[in-house]
Amino acid sequence: MTYYTEVRQYLSQPRFNRTYILPPNPETGRIKPHRFSYSDFGDRSSNAVVLFCGGLMATRLCYSPLDQLANTLNVRIIHVDRPGIGGSSTVKPEKRVQLWLEMVPELLKYLNIPYVSLASHSGGSIYLLNTLLAYPHLLHPNLPYVCLFAPWQATSQLPASVIGQWAPITKAYNTSIAPLLGSSNSHLNSRDSSYPLPILAALTPTPSSLKVSATGFSSTGICNTKLNLTLDDDAVIEEMRRCITNVMFSESMGGMSADAQLFLGKVPWCSPGMVWSDIDHFVPLLSRILKEDDRLQNHVTLRIDVFHAEHDNMVGRKGAQWFDNCWSKHPSYQYSSEIIAGTDHDYLLDPAFGASVTWLQREDVVDSANACLGQETVEETS
Repeated sequence: MTYYTEVRQYLSQPRFNRTYILPPNPETGRIKPHRFSYSDFGDRSSNAVVLFCGGLMATRLCYSPLDQLANTLNVRIIHVDRPGIGGSSTVKPEKRVQLWLEMVPELLKYLNIPYVSLASHSGGSIYLLNTLLAYPHLLHPNLPYVCLFAPWQATSQLPASVIGQWAPITKAYNTSIAPLLGSSNSHLNSRDSSYPLPILAALTPTPSSLKVSATGFSSTGICNTKLNLTLDDDAVIEEMRRCITNVMFSESMGGMSADAQLFLGKVPWCSPGMVWSDIDHFVPLLSRILKEDDRLQNHVTLRIDVFHAEHDNMVGRKGAQWFDNCWSKHPSYQYSSEIIAGTDHDYLLDPAFGASVTWLQREDVVDSANACLGQETVEETS
């Protein structure tokens, strides 16, 4: 049995295929509007809103399997395609971070969202950290929260084998994608191939003990009730991979090469107005901003959660340890990290392993805090 029709209907829903037009900005010399595609899923009536930054090649559709879990836990997730990816217009590699930072407050204003939490997977952490530096006041004042899954490392911290395999990514893309690692971790050379979703590990031969987390959620328990689409069947997962791959090849892909250049440090990680070169430089800068920014006078201590994969062929154990060590104890933030048993870099967010459940449950607390303030999020017209 094939699930082509059901999966296509699921992925074609408007909430996974929205568009925002960023107006021109003469102050930065950008005289034309810029188009961004994005997904807006989960509980769209919730005040607990996550601005999510996916990894390399992780388009707005790749995290769609989290929709039902997010909806169950009353969390809304917004995932924007970065420039040159999906339906988002292109931009020069050195302008990627700057344009992202232009877009964030304008999109949130457009959606009538006063506060968000931030979350990222893999290389998306670069965009998250820049957003945190530029807009710490956009985090909820009572419960400012940031969550990073398998955060990316500087090239100097990466295993040599990873750097070697990533070298082809920096070359221009023509009719196919150069071999890539990660979800980041797939070989895509034709429109008929499919790649691992960064959410769902293969149900076989995954040990049954990993299918159900301690909290009772699992990839086998996620479904879309409206479309009767369940994720307890290998055929459904494979069809989702195939359909997402086909959509990816039918849309813009050049930005993936630009992202690869960014992740490898070929272009600056930061915007000209907020310069930092690596995590050990970023953390002191963030601490100073959290202490001195007048917009944060009524904010409580920032909470930062980091989830590392047990087996991470992208950043390695030493890279994860180095990342943790950069976060020295400081009164402006509360940092915690955890290694999730049985996971790898790509599938760390699979609900079966529990980390994404923990993350979204903490986001649900933010919804309660928003409700206490009497703030309401107005949904974008469907």
